Amino acid sequence: RGLFGGPVFEPTDAGYHEARQIWNAMIDRKPALIAQCHSAEDVVTAVNFGRDQSMLVSIKGGGHNIAGNAVCDDGLMIDLSQMKDVEVDVENRRAFVGPGCTLADFDAAAQMHGL
Repeated sequence: RGLFGGPVFEPTDAGYHEARQIWNAMIDRKPALIAQCHSAEDVVTAVNFGRDQSMLVSIKGGGHNIAGNAVCDDGLMIDLSQMKDVEVDVENRRAFVGPGCTLADFDAAAQMHGL
């Protein structure tokens, strides 16, 4: 936890159940750990940790995958849902979005620039 910038949740921690939730409420998987990333460095740290520990790894972006692939049982869930930055380049009509963005996050940022 010391090298990781975001929170790390275990099943007994406050916030664990909220962090493992996804849009499809029928999915009730329980990861052993949830690494809630706040930066690219956090992602690298989490991936390396999962590999080094030979853990099953799942990735949660916006949490909308209907099949629930964002959550695994007894493994490491790398949670990118807090990485929601949207940078709009109006001149080139492009946007750069964080891996936790939903369409609603992107749409709100684009509409602020009339795109």
